[in-house]
Amino acid sequence: MGFELTIDRIEKTQSGFVLTGEREQQVVNVKVNDLCGAKEGDIVLINKARVKVLEEKTRKRREEIIALQKELSD
Repeated sequence: MGFELTIDRIEKTQSGFVLTGEREQQVVNVKVNDLCGAKEGDIVLINKARVKVLEEKTRKRREEIIALQKELSD
């Protein structure tokens, strides 16, 4: 089926990209040919070296981060 990954870093290589991120509290590196619109901070589904951005989960995560930052600054 595949697995979800929260992207922390994207590195360009000669043959594609290396995504570094968190999966179930472990740091994982995945080699992919195309980012399919993914960027750092996105939650993606990795399935057979294919990337699909999970837009709803990414949006919720970003909203939570904004709320925490606002809470800390108040």
